[in-house]
Amino acid sequence: MGVIMKLTNDKHLLQKLVIGHGPAFSNTGMQKELNEQQLRCVEVNSAQEILKLSPALLILDQQLLEALTIPTVEQWRSKQFLMVIAEQHLEVEADLYVPTGFNKRITLKHIESALLIYIQQLQHQELRQQFSNKSNSLTRLTEIGIALSAEKNLTALLNRILDEGRKLACCDAASLFLLDNEDKKNSHLILKLTQNASIEFDFEEQCFALSDSSISGYVATHGNELNIEDVYQMQDSPYQFNPIFDHATGYRCQSLLALPICNHLGNIIGVLQFINHTKQAGVCLNSHSVTKENVIPFEQSICPLLRALASQSAIAIENRRLIESIHRLFEGFVQASVTAIEQRDPTTSGHSFRVADLSIALANCLPNSGLTQYQQQLLSKKDLRQLKYAALLHDFGKVGVKESVLTKAKKLTEHQLDIIKYRIRLTQQTLLRQRAEVELKLFNETENLNPQLMLKQQQSIQQQIAQLEQFWLDILQANEPTILVESISENLQQIHAYQAVNDSGILTPLINKQELLALSIPKGSLTGEEMDEIRSHVIHTETFLRQIPWTHELQDIPNIAGAHHEKKDGSGYPRGLTGQQIPLASQIMTVCDIYDALTASDRPYKNALPNEIAFKILNNEAEKEQLNGDLVKLFIDSKAYLVIKDKQYKKDGNECGNFHHHVCDFDLLDEN
Repeated sequence: MGVIMKLTNDKHLLQKLVIGHGPAFSNTGMQKELNEQQLRCVEVNSAQEILKLSPALLILDQQLLEALTIPTVEQWRSKQFLMVIAEQHLEVEADLYVPTGFNKRITLKHIESALLIYIQQLQHQELRQQFSNKSNSLTRLTEIGIALSAEKNLTALLNRILDEGRKLACCDAASLFLLDNEDKKNSHLILKLTQNASIEFDFEEQCFALSDSSISGYVATHGNELNIEDVYQMQDSPYQFNPIFDHATGYRCQSLLALPICNHLGNIIGVLQFINHTKQAGVCLNSHSVTKENVIPFEQSICPLLRALASQSAIAIENRRLIESIHRLFEGFVQASVTAIEQRDPTTSGHSFRVADLSIALANCLPNSGLTQYQQQLLSKKDLRQLKYAALLHDFGKVGVKESVLTKAKKLTEHQLDIIKYRIRLTQQTLLRQRAEVELKLFNETENLNPQLMLKQQQSIQQQIAQLEQFWLDILQANEPTILVESISENLQQIHAYQAVNDSGILTPLINKQELLALSIPKGSLTGEEMDEIRSHVIHTETFLRQIPWTHELQDIPNIAGAHHEKKDGSGYPRGLTGQQIPLASQIMTVCDIYDALTASDRPYKNALPNEIAFKILNNEAEKEQLNGDLVKLFIDSKAYLVIKDKQYKKDGNECGNFHHHVCDFDLLDEN
């Protein structure tokens, strides 16, 4: 039997080697020798006693078999993980047979063999269970990794990490700290989240100076794992447990496992802390006595799983931080881009921000609008983000519009006006010289001159000088970007027909065809070519936006921004899209863009219209099938326009400096 003892050094395993036997075996006296080998032998006389004893080995004799049934014994062998030794004359299936009367040498040898087989089977079973547990753990870790990588919200991500960690560790509570070391000389640990299954409490994020004196601080500083059996029994350690939470809530922390969270570079970014490992899951630790009875130290076998979780957490946290950093970077880029372009056009700064706010407000009204035709087109969170960025960047293309056109306050540039003024003044000076010559002749040659004729010449010259002065006044009036008076329009033709001598002595029109065309603009200050230049900002916007390598979630931004001047009836630009060819987000932006262009108080060349008139214009455009009537009505009825009321977008327009056209003010120029 020494071999048996040698193979069962494990006391826990030895306790399972129980032998049940009948009365005939008791009479052999071998049970005493087995007991001396620390093998427990118990006489049984019924199936109930056998089931209660749950032996590793059952030794059958005639009397015991008669108390049982053969099918019962066979069932035990197949299902109850039980070894059976029987006397050889018994008609029963057994693992080993011994001579009738239980020959001592053969019987003890068979008992040894049976127990060795039992031990091997038990070890195999335990190995299979361990393998199954490992496999399940790996599967669970894989599932956790997938779940963590898919989580987009940092707070939800941290909650998921603690949830999964508490399940893996079978513990009651957990906390997660993140390291804030932007200031290398003054690093901090931030308690981002804590969970406790036994008590409810109000949680507030807290910040602690990074120090070796705390458990989490020590782990974050040195990168060591700490597995503490009882946090109140620590002695001679550089760190101490902070009992403030326990004192405030009546909770009792006992066992604690703290692990560093390290990124792919090996840098510590946080600490995971698991508290109160319980014998079984679901125990409510609502008193110190319950805690003492149910809480045990964290086994070392748990640590590899939690290390893997910490590693997965680091990847997920870093990814989420990177994504949020990219979002902040992109937000900053968009804000800087809009600010930069509106600095070029300071008189209308704030327009893009207002259009973005109005567009999002209108889009958010659609789900509850009752407009069933749009229920399949509702904008998702991703779509709303695209709409916001498209609205902010919709006028970026004005960087491609010629500065001379963008800043053209009147029909002629100052340089053009100066040239015309020079022509007029030169012509007037020529006439004055002619008049002086007439007067000189009249003074010097009185005998051969006709005084009346000379007087008429003087009057004619003076009338021309006066006419030129009137021409100049008419030009100044026509140059204003207001509605051109019909009489002034007729006078411009006369001015164009007036021939004047230039510096080279060549007769040229007082105003050339290009100047006549500009001065004849019926309203505003831009010619047709210049209007096309202004409208080209849409093409420039789309071209610019297509240069950006958008992610899949933002890839529609160029299309949305590039269609904000399209009209449902096809009269818009740049592509003349109609109806459903225009993205819904663009249709939303168009309504908001026109509303802001009409009501904005920052245009130096026009007054802001009151809402009532702006709404009338929007409705007129909808009736002409240029704007989406459903969206116009929803915009007005929902009062989405109030989102920009009393909101500060820019400085006072009086401080904005020189004149600039706004590229979105021309859609309604002819109608209003």
